[in-house]
Amino acid sequence: MHECTAHFDDLDLETADLILKLQLQDVEELRTNSKDKNRDGELNDAQVALSLFEENIESMRSILFDRQMTQSITAAVRADAEAIADVIREEEVACEDHAHAHRLNGSCVTSEVHLQSSDLSKKILARLAGRYVSQDVGYELLKDTEPDKWREPDDHGQAESSIRGSAREHALRDPSTLRCVICLEVKKYFDVIEVPCGHGYCKPCLQDLVSRATKDESLFPPRCCQEPFEMNVVDIFLTKELRNQFEHAKVEFGTRDRTYCSLETCSAFVTSSNIEGDIVACGKCGTRTCTFCKKRAHDGHCPEDPGMQATLSLATESGWQQCYACHRLIELDVGCNHMT
Repeated sequence: MHECTAHFDDLDLETADLILKLQLQDVEELRTNSKDKNRDGELNDAQVALSLFEENIESMRSILFDRQMTQSITAAVRADAEAIADVIREEEVACEDHAHAHRLNGSCVTSEVHLQSSDLSKKILARLAGRYVSQDVGYELLKDTEPDKWREPDDHGQAESSIRGSAREHALRDPSTLRCVICLEVKKYFDVIEVPCGHGYCKPCLQDLVSRATKDESLFPPRCCQEPFEMNVVDIFLTKELRNQFEHAKVEFGTRDRTYCSLETCSAFVTSSNIEGDIVACGKCGTRTCTFCKKRAHDGHCPEDPGMQATLSLATESGWQQCYACHRLIELDVGCNHMT
């Protein structure tokens, strides 16, 4: 179908649609003038051909309509991109002013907005446009951020002994393609993500790497050549489920004193949001676990709580007692030695 619509590439969408409408009128006129039918009401070959031709025209009109919609979306995306870039630039200026004021005051502050954030946003926008709008739009947006990369390749000295070798060499030099460093396949540029070190990862290989990193702390955060991935860039290749797994692993691996569900068949990481005192409830199965001994929740003070053990030692030395009901430490001030 793409070959059929290619005839309209040099025409504006309104003209192309008018041509297809006129063809539909011709089909209807031919159908009206053709009265010949076979027995039992069956259509003859000419009428079948007209029906197929009509379906083909309707399909091309649908494609042209989709193309018109994508162009409209692209125009809106470009307009929004400029607005977003302006906001980012304003935020960068404000952060720089803020940092400068702190330096003048003798203090130090780190800006959370990187100077390259606007270029990074443009690269993300370009990849989204290249994947979901059209590759041409994506290339145009990328030229603004990487002008040297998108110049015409130099063909001098590139003679090959075979057609296949020539095609392979061209694919390696063509900026519209990238080689995945994992599967080593040469793929379309927008089907591969470039990481900070310059290597490329195709979608399946990237998803597999991120998935393994969420399960193996030694691989976290995902990185290549010891340089961590820019997750806001590779995020466009991740599924919603994989994003959630990454965020969960980020919290888990970033927690120093971790607590896992004491139920052996669960053993899920339990976040601090579910902690009540020294007890944490598993968000997956509901099992309550002691944050000190990492075993099932129990009554009384945990023997593995170093702070409580130090307090109890001091209480013993000072002659303090614990209430039998609430287990709080108390000291006799007046009255008999009976505890109530």
